[in-house]
Amino acid sequence: MGVFSLLKTVAREVASIVYNLTIGIFRALEEQSIEVLNLEYLELENAFLSLVLGGMMGLHLVPMGLAVELLPDLKDEISIMEKRHFLGGDVVAEYFSSMGGEW
Repeated sequence: MGVFSLLKTVAREVASIVYNLTIGIFRALEEQSIEVLNLEYLELENAFLSLVLGGMMGLHLVPMGLAVELLPDLKDEISIMEKRHFLGGDVVAEYFSSMGGEW
């Protein structure tokens, strides 16, 4: 009986380790997916700003009247655009650093 109880204990510990490992992998994948979606959201905001505010920079993508009507709703997006403008060439570095790990 002593051998069977020892095998049962070892099997439980191995099952617990495998379970915790699997849960950890799923959590890491979920967190990484959320980070990538947030980055995609920021890129879509940047594209939207380019469409709406492009007329101010000489890119006539949207009629100026529509752009003026949308301006009050773009306070947060304008601050994001200013932040990205000052980053310059570090946008790629920011993208890779937000993905985690060492590149």
